[in-house]
Amino acid sequence: MTALRILIAEDVEVVRHGIRSILGKPSNWKICGEAATGAETIEKARALNPDLLLLDVTMPDMEAAAVIPGVIQFCPEIKIVALAMKGAAKPAANALAAGADGLALKSEPARDLILTLKNVQNDQSYLSPGAVTMIRSHLASLGLPSPTPNDLSPRELEIFRSLARGDGNKELAGRLGISVKTVNAHRSSIMRKLKLRSYSDLIQFAIRHRIVEIQREDVGAAAGRRS
Repeated sequence: MTALRILIAEDVEVVRHGIRSILGKPSNWKICGEAATGAETIEKARALNPDLLLLDVTMPDMEAAAVIPGVIQFCPEIKIVALAMKGAAKPAANALAAGADGLALKSEPARDLILTLKNVQNDQSYLSPGAVTMIRSHLASLGLPSPTPNDLSPRELEIFRSLARGDGNKELAGRLGISVKTVNAHRSSIMRKLKLRSYSDLIQFAIRHRIVEIQREDVGAAAGRRS
């Protein structure tokens, strides 16, 4: 298997060394370069064409939200994980809006950063537990309306109902005449729009908004089918 080539963009040298130590453990990961500024990050991405960029949301010369478009211009297939301090909710949210695939906090255990990277490596958008809490608090402070089923397209709502009933991705793909990859894309979009993190969150949202009427024993059966 080809090693995942990772570019670390972080202005504090000791933090870069710590990250390098953490990410050097998985044998299929390789640190291909480091950058200390936003401009250097874009330059290194262009020169090295890494598979994944681990990017501090507050670089000395620009925020991650300004770095990301420059990186994507030269590396359109790159995966990006934003890394933030606990109090950097706004630049972290801006990084996600700019196209970051994942977010983790510097204050979290190393295992949470590794899990975030592994999920993003497998084409799954992912926020670490601490990042979810921080972003939710940030959104709540903005006074934004809570997501509703109306935020979904008709096809997404159809897929949401099926997922809530416990249908698997292959079953859904066969019934709708679409690929499993397309089902996964719809599911990711649903989870993002409704700000859901897990299948349990999805079930609770479905019950709360009466998208499907699910009895308690049905919920257990659905969870069992997906485990």
